[in-house]
Amino acid sequence: MLLLIDLDNTLVDREAAFARWAGGFVAELGGTPADLGWLIRTDADGYAPRDQVADAIRGRFGLSDDREFLVGRLMREHVELIELVPGVRPVLETVAARGIGRVIVTNGTEWQQRRKLEVAGLNDLVDEVIISESVGCKKPDPRIFRIALGRRDPASAWMIGDDPNADVRGGAATGMRTGWVDRGRNWAGDDPPTVSGRTAPAVIAAALATAAES
Repeated sequence: MLLLIDLDNTLVDREAAFARWAGGFVAELGGTPADLGWLIRTDADGYAPRDQVADAIRGRFGLSDDREFLVGRLMREHVELIELVPGVRPVLETVAARGIGRVIVTNGTEWQQRRKLEVAGLNDLVDEVIISESVGCKKPDPRIFRIALGRRDPASAWMIGDDPNADVRGGAATGMRTGWVDRGRNWAGDDPPTVSGRTAPAVIAAALATAAES
């Protein structure tokens, strides 16, 4: 058995880290709670292009800072606030003790994602890390999953993550079973995940139980 696991909002709480950073950033600019809510929505869980978010910030707050400077802040500052999702360390330690492989598969830049691993203390909990910038393709492209799988059979592997398309549908299209970290959301559309749960530890536990039954 092999677990391929997403990073942001799966193993680490990127949402909370960005919200904490955004709160300080908006306060620094003399903004309001409405401005904070706007910034969190504009960030779109990190999926909005950073240059577009930087331009939107400049427009809303009337900043003279150039785009590159703001992009740098958006990329770097919240990373220092990253923390593991509660329960991740013990569940990954349990998985490791059972001899089950653990590979992080994440979209993002090499520097940023490696720094998240370091800040969160994840490096000793996983066997390998596959980052989209380094391999030249990103989820849900099947190539990134094949790179992570190596010569291992996808039928014996699971892809676990919070994004319905990048993680769940992408993993399923590569022949893996899937676990969706729903974060309180309802599944929309066809092709549901094999298992789901609110947090990564719950999903990993469900995947282990399902695998044991099959």
